[in-house]
Amino acid sequence: MKFLWLWLIGWPAFALPVAVASLQGWAPKRVRSRTSPWSIRVRGVALLVIWLGGLTCALLRWSGLDSRGRKFLASVAQGGLLVFAGGLVAGSPLGEWFYRRAVRAQVADQAEGISGRL
Repeated sequence: MKFLWLWLIGWPAFALPVAVASLQGWAPKRVRSRTSPWSIRVRGVALLVIWLGGLTCALLRWSGLDSRGRKFLASVAQGGLLVFAGGLVAGSPLGEWFYRRAVRAQVADQAEGISGRL
């Protein structure tokens, strides 16, 4: 029971400040030079999802479910949340790539319109 309380206090104290800082756009300098602010914020959302996944098992212990139901629900919930967070982290560079491609095409279209070649 002590471990449960330590986990419920320690995990948010570690993971939540990092997630909130990332949501506000903070990142180390080398990360900021390689990624856009949008991608850093998406990673912050992924960290919040991982934070929630870390709390599910501890919170399910207090739910009153029997051990088999609790273990099954915890494994499904944690697995689903981790896959969702992984999809966010993997999808952020892909979204950034599509955004840069769209901006490049838009700039090319505008330059073509300015030069008079419609």
